[in-house]
Amino acid sequence: MKRVLRLLGYVSWFFTCFTMAAVLLFPLQSFRPLIEDELEKALGKGKQGPHGSDPEVTIGKLSTSGLGVKATRVQVQLGSRDPDPGALIDVDTLRVSASLFSAFSKDKTLQLSGSLYGGDFSADITVDEKQNLLAADIEVDDVDLSKVPALMAALGLPALGTLKADVALDMGKTPDKDAAGHVDVDIAGLGLGAGSLAVPGGMSFDLGDGIAMGNLKLRMPVEKGQGEITASMEGTPDIEAVVDGSIILRGRLQSSRLDVDGWFRPTAAFLEKKPKIKTALELAEQFALSKAKDDEGRYHFSAKGVIQTLRPQLARDNGRRASAGKK
Repeated sequence: MKRVLRLLGYVSWFFTCFTMAAVLLFPLQSFRPLIEDELEKALGKGKQGPHGSDPEVTIGKLSTSGLGVKATRVQVQLGSRDPDPGALIDVDTLRVSASLFSAFSKDKTLQLSGSLYGGDFSADITVDEKQNLLAADIEVDDVDLSKVPALMAALGLPALGTLKADVALDMGKTPDKDAAGHVDVDIAGLGLGAGSLAVPGGMSFDLGDGIAMGNLKLRMPVEKGQGEITASMEGTPDIEAVVDGSIILRGRLQSSRLDVDGWFRPTAAFLEKKPKIKTALELAEQFALSKAKDDEGRYHFSAKGVIQTLRPQLARDNGRRASAGKK
C-alpha cells in the first residue's frame, strides 16, 4: 500500500509540474491566428449564404491566467446574411477557462469573465457537441449602453443607460418542455440620445436632444420550457412603455419562439416640450399610427415569431386584441 501511495504521489506531482509548465511556457501568441480562426468558425464562418458577411475575430494579446487564458482588446464582428457586416462587440479583457471534467465529455463548459463597456461580466456556459445551449449562469454589472456600437448601429442614435443582468437557465433534455430558471434585466437611466428614431411602419421621428425613459425592469421566470415576460418603465419622465408575453425556448436560442405585445405612450409633459414630435405623431396618426392608438393614447405593437427572423409590427386593431387577452 505504501508503494502504491508513493507511486500515486509521484504521478500526481509529475502532472502538476507538467500542467504548470505548460501554462507558464506555452507560446500562446503564436497560436493567436489559429484561435481567431476557430472562434470565427464557431460563430458561423462560411455559413452566411452567397451574399452574407462572415464573422471576424481580432485578439490584441493572449496570456495565461491561472489555468486559463486571458485575452485583451478582443473585437468580434458578428456574421450577417446580408452584405453589411453584423454587430460589432468590443471586449476590453476576457478570461476563458474550461471545466476539467468537460474535457472527457461531449458537453463542454466554459467559464468566462472580463470587462465590457465600462462594466464587468461573468458566465458559465455549457453547450453540447452541436452547440445547443444546455445551461447558462450569467451576471452582468454596470455596462454603459452608450458605449455599445451595436446599439448605435441598430437604432441610428445613441442608447443611454446602465445595464445589469442575472441569468440562470437549465435547458434540460428537451428545452421547450424542460427548461427552467430566470432572466432578470435592469437598466437604470434608459434613454435615447439626440437623433432620428425609426419605428415600425417605415416612419421616423426627430428626437431633438433625446428622450429619457426612466428605469427598465424586465423579469422572465422560466418553467417547463416557457418564459413569462413582463417589462415596464419606472420613474419615466418622457415615455411610458409596457411589454408582456411569453417565449418558448429552444437549445439554439435564436430559434426560440417569441410572442409579446406592448405599448408606449408619450407623457403630456414630453409632448409639450417637444412640439415637433407632437406634430409628427399627429401626422403619423393619419397613416400607420391611426390603427395602433387606443382610446387612452397608447400606441400598441407586437413581436411574434422565431427570434432569428423577428420583425416587430404596429397593431392594426387599436390594441383591442392585446387588451382582450389580458382580461
